[in-house]
Amino acid sequence: MISTTKTWQGETDIDHLSQLAIDAALSSDWQEATKINQKILTLATDNVEALNRLAKAFMCAGEIEKAQKTYKKVLEIDPYNIIAIKNYDKISKLTNGATNKTNGATIKNMNSNGHVNLSTVFLFEPGKTKTINLLNLASPAVLAALNCGDMLEILTKKHAISITTREGIYLGALPDDISVKMIGYIQGGNRYEVFVKYATTKSLTIFIREVERSARFANQPSFQESRILEDKETFFA
Repeated sequence: MISTTKTWQGETDIDHLSQLAIDAALSSDWQEATKINQKILTLATDNVEALNRLAKAFMCAGEIEKAQKTYKKVLEIDPYNIIAIKNYDKISKLTNGATNKTNGATIKNMNSNGHVNLSTVFLFEPGKTKTINLLNLASPAVLAALNCGDMLEILTKKHAISITTREGIYLGALPDDISVKMIGYIQGGNRYEVFVKYATTKSLTIFIREVERSARFANQPSFQESRILEDKETFFA
């Protein structure tokens, strides 16, 4: 992804910088989003919107502690900030939930403090991972409550697969061709874990990882796409 750093280094217009930060986040360029929001904060230390965006960028880059500290700073400035309250609570639930998770794949993706390391959760593994845009989405209000890194659940039906929150709230459905293949794999003994990769009120992109392959499919990868296609899919999500 091409960095736009040179175009905003000398910028002092906070509105323009804010739009650039939003654009970087929409492209999942969390490093660029972090830098731009930090630039805004050199111009306006208590800019709550920039702090919230910075916290989200930290979280999606796997820097959970920095995200938590940044949301805490927002709450020190604005104790009733809904975004910070919601996400601070979600980080706490995420880290607590990760501590209780026992399968090897999730343990592998924890850091020494027991936090889920999103930078490793989203690592591409040929044949084992896939980024997917869900269809038939839930209402905007439901999608608005999601955050990068939230662990989700797979609900298999006769001819389709739905994705839900861990509390069973419907979020969206996998495309039919992927559903058909995954139903066969799941029924045959494969296991998968699912995370939110990017969410807006109008879209939801998930990341699926194969965590166990049954002997029946020992030489059969779950997903066929190349890394190039995965990158394109993520960029245009």
